[in-house]
Amino acid sequence: MQLPMDSACRSPAELAELAPLPSAAQSGIRSTGRFDLRLWLGPPVVLLLLAAAALAIDIPVAQWALGRNYPRAVRELMSLAEAWGHGVGVSIVLLTVYTLDPARRRDLPRAILTVAAAGCGANLVKLLIARTRPGATDLLHVHTWETFVGWLPFGRSGSGFQSFPSAHTATAVGLALVLGWLYPRGRWLFGVFAVAVGIQRVFASAHYPSDVLAGAAVGWLCAWAILRLRRSPASQSG
Repeated sequence: MQLPMDSACRSPAELAELAPLPSAAQSGIRSTGRFDLRLWLGPPVVLLLLAAAALAIDIPVAQWALGRNYPRAVRELMSLAEAWGHGVGVSIVLLTVYTLDPARRRDLPRAILTVAAAGCGANLVKLLIARTRPGATDLLHVHTWETFVGWLPFGRSGSGFQSFPSAHTATAVGLALVLGWLYPRGRWLFGVFAVAVGIQRVFASAHYPSDVLAGAAVGWLCAWAILRLRRSPASQSG
């Protein structure tokens, strides 16, 4: 882009406004080298290892969370956090991006696909592994392994047997990655929001800690797989 002839008289801030705004595909995740592969697979592997370790504390933590009378402020905060991993909340966030940042609209189809892949990936695992939710389990007379009640249920047992993994957490991680791709300066904040969703799912007795960690792993793996794809030359020039 050719700057005006009087650009030498302009301040750096004014020149920055004149410069073309790079798309998320240009400023975000584009490399396909070794570092990219490590960043794609590394966090899910760590999260899955943590999920396996968390099986030892699933029941005690679920017992602690079940039926606790949290302060009103905590309940309200947790209720707000859940929206970050819910389809309606995600839609509102992306609609806000569409409305307030027209320069990023070209990246929204990939953003939507990324979040959908994260959530659907977790729901697919739910169809393969049946696990009772903490709120539907006799936590005083059950061992961790007894909460896993079958393979390949394909949703026949209902929501009460769809604890593993947490789809809310997977969706929240996908959304955090998308927003970090669009707005890199806010990555730490988006990560905090995703962590808050995982905590809320445990506090609400909807999931065990291992469910949350596994959901985060699935969400990262599916979302990163979409975000790391390069655009075709035709789409970049269009």
